[in-house]
Amino acid sequence: MNNEKKIALNLNAKNAYYCTFNLKGEFILCSFYCFHSDLGFHDIIWIYSTQTKNNKWECKRFYRIPENYELIRISKYDNVYLVSNDYIYEWNINTEKSVKLFGNNKDKNKFETKIIGIFSNEKFTSLKINDKIIVYSIEYELGIPIASLDINDGKHF
Repeated sequence: MNNEKKIALNLNAKNAYYCTFNLKGEFILCSFYCFHSDLGFHDIIWIYSTQTKNNKWECKRFYRIPENYELIRISKYDNVYLVSNDYIYEWNINTEKSVKLFGNNKDKNKFETKIIGIFSNEKFTSLKINDKIIVYSIEYELGIPIASLDINDGKHF
């Protein structure tokens, strides 16, 4: 594969820590950014058009991740998964709707953001947290699980 092409991003941010593409072919990048020295650094989601102009991708829009929230993942369906105070949230950046998916208030074992598995398609979102797998329907946007499995309970389907 000798089709290497350098692309420049119109970005003045530091410490990019996550990137992916969505179904529209847009490039999504998360980084720390300082709007003003008095405000400190913030987590920002940058959305870039991959339609090049002089081998440069331009930022179409950006979103600030709320304080005290940590990014887990961004799906190709533009859903941002965040964790805060032992709760996992799904935030659709196009509709700006959010829903609480999971609360860890019953489980004494804290979960670590780096080991949370989130998988989605056009119909379902599934979370793997510690020893639990929880499936949600995207169609109803209610955040109510439709199936739950405890990996260590010894029962099989």
